Amino acid sequence: MLREFRIILSLLLLIITSQVLTAQQNDSLMFKNGVSQYEQERYQNAERTFYQILKEYPASHFLTATKLMLAKSYYKLGEYRTALIVCNNFIEVHKESAYLDDVHFLMGTIYFREQKYQDAAEEWLWVMNNSSDSRLKEKAGDYVFQTMDKFLTEKEINDLRKNHTDETFVGLMDIVQAQKLIRSGQREKGTQELENFIEKYPYHLYADVARQLLQQSAGSSIASNSILLLKSGQEGSRAISNAITQGFFYAAYEMASRDPSKSIELDTLTLEPEVLSGIETTMPVLEKNQPLAVVGPIDNDETATLALLSRYEFYPYVSPLNSQNGLAALSPYAFQINPDAEIKGQFLAKYAVQELGFKTFAILAPADAYGQTIARSFAETVTENGGEVVEQQWYYDDAQDLSRQFKAIRKKGFYITFRDSARAADSTLSDVDIQAQFKQYMTDILFSDEGGRDIDSTQVPSTGIDGLFIATYPEYIPYIAPQFAFHNIKCTLLGNEGWNDPDQLMKQRAYLDGLIYVTAGYYDPQAWEYKAFLSRFRQQMHETPDMYHLLGYDIGKWMLGHYRPGISRQEFRDDLEKGDLYKGILENIKFGSKPRVNSQLNIIKFYLGQILKVK
Repeated sequence: MLREFRIILSLLLLIITSQVLTAQQNDSLMFKNGVSQYEQERYQNAERTFYQILKEYPASHFLTATKLMLAKSYYKLGEYRTALIVCNNFIEVHKESAYLDDVHFLMGTIYFREQKYQDAAEEWLWVMNNSSDSRLKEKAGDYVFQTMDKFLTEKEINDLRKNHTDETFVGLMDIVQAQKLIRSGQREKGTQELENFIEKYPYHLYADVARQLLQQSAGSSIASNSILLLKSGQEGSRAISNAITQGFFYAAYEMASRDPSKSIELDTLTLEPEVLSGIETTMPVLEKNQPLAVVGPIDNDETATLALLSRYEFYPYVSPLNSQNGLAALSPYAFQINPDAEIKGQFLAKYAVQELGFKTFAILAPADAYGQTIARSFAETVTENGGEVVEQQWYYDDAQDLSRQFKAIRKKGFYITFRDSARAADSTLSDVDIQAQFKQYMTDILFSDEGGRDIDSTQVPSTGIDGLFIATYPEYIPYIAPQFAFHNIKCTLLGNEGWNDPDQLMKQRAYLDGLIYVTAGYYDPQAWEYKAFLSRFRQQMHETPDMYHLLGYDIGKWMLGHYRPGISRQEFRDDLEKGDLYKGILENIKFGSKPRVNSQLNIIKFYLGQILKVK
């Protein structure tokens, strides 16, 4: 009996051990898969995988690493509040984890994105004071300096000082204040304070920063015959970045062939995808080569970082594609070639109201920062010009079924038709009266049992809206176009530059006839100028240029048109900002209402399978 009990006990232990090992193997494989998805920038899939691990394996050996990666995935998806919930839970539950410094560093980055700069500095100061990772401490120190220097007021810095009285932070404050003096025009006083600091604290953690600032204070007077082109190392951006670079190289070749005095050296540097990594990679090249200007890359995080860097390195910085609001405002040396979302929303709204005569509008936009900015700008401009936005709907980055949003817009179209008709008959009716009558109209008349039509039926066209503005990205066109047509909303479809994809437009042309959209980049493949360029480019570069080659060419030709031997960075910056209208093959460049933000846009109409420039 005892022997049988031992055998049964051994079998149970074997089964339990096997189950534990299987669980460990399963969560190990899932974690590796999640990390792989994250590295491939498939952040939605990565988030689902890490969440599944927490749900199915709450005692996993990878628990803390999984929470960290889940928070990072939420951050990459722009879901900052959710990422902070995971981070705060991590700090509360895993007080002794080796990943604690990574979590605090991530929280600092999230706060920075939310423009909570003081909170961001606090998190990075925690990393500086507590982390054993020298690389992470150095990066946190750099981020604290950048944030204090460019985003914190004197009061906010003094508030931080109440909690941080150590020599490191006090020295950091001294350097920041000296840099602010230099930037405000008090260069002599600022450089004197830096020299005093280095003499007093030659081995301070930030002593090298002070030495660099002394060297950089004279950066605006640097004259050079080279331009640095920064390329994106990120998988999804590499081909576009390479095309822009090639186009710039061809512009330099043409310019030098026509005018040898315009000959200039072009250096390239590839940046890896990491927040603020542009500084670490670019700084040594800037110090060694001292280029006249910097162009690229195309990724939003890196362009914002390099725009900030140009503010105290004093080099003209040109961003080819970033349309974020406020990028050029980060530095008087930053130039934004792609008009920002606010300018695009204003331009399209003015055209729709003033040129097309539209009065009523609905908006459908992505619920990200870009979508919110362009939707707000469009709505405000419509209102300022006497129009009315009667409905606004949002969608998220994983959305494919937009039937709920289209139904709401469709219903509002019926309401506007009824409202205008009722008001024409009796101008004394209140909104409450009209809404009550509208409900009866919908159920008893328009969609009555006698008519045999259900309330969700699309048989009856909705005609009350003049223009439906849909902001989107090219990958959503296959989902949006047929759903727009299906819901039978009879109005003009208006769009942002996300619709500027000829292949997608042709595939969905049955649904999109009459679409009007705004874009900075447009070229006519039948134009003589384009055909001549195409022939020259093919002959010299041995490939057929696409839209991004054209963009690089236009940026190169625009910049080199202002170059002359011996020109300083400051003179080059001034000439670029104050120059006349540049008319390119793809883009025109001229700065308007916002300093150093391109204001040149095109109105495009997709009509009978043709892409036509209207304005």
